[in-house]
Amino acid sequence: MKIFLYGLYTVFLFAMVTGFYVAFRGFEGLVEDNYYEKAAGYFTTKKLEDSLNLKIVLPDTLKKGDNVVEVAVFMQGEPLRQAEVTFFVGDVSQSSNDAEYAMQEGPPGVYSADVSVPFSGTWLMRVGLSTSTVKTSRRWFTEIK
Repeated sequence: MKIFLYGLYTVFLFAMVTGFYVAFRGFEGLVEDNYYEKAAGYFTTKKLEDSLNLKIVLPDTLKKGDNVVEVAVFMQGEPLRQAEVTFFVGDVSQSSNDAEYAMQEGPPGVYSADVSVPFSGTWLMRVGLSTSTVKTSRRWFTEIK
């Protein structure tokens, strides 16, 4: 009976150590930096966006390789000019392929950037918008083929 209990203890100890090792090696960190601070102001920002009638038109699809990404921004039904707009592309499996691009305004309210997606997989996309009135972002996941 003692041998059985020692064997059971050994198996349990091995399983527990293996679980801790896998959890430690598989930790990928947080997807969003400063998530608490950003989440605290979420409803205030949404209320401000609604009052300004802010509309951000996001790109439909992206492909592997080089892309020209265009984002249209409207406030009170008019194109939003001279805003600071950024486009973030993040690989969900590792952060070494993450990149952020500053978008340039072309036609009024339309911002574009040359964006590179190096390989297929699931990617996090984020458009950041900053003006003197509002600072907000839109994020989504997309499958690149």
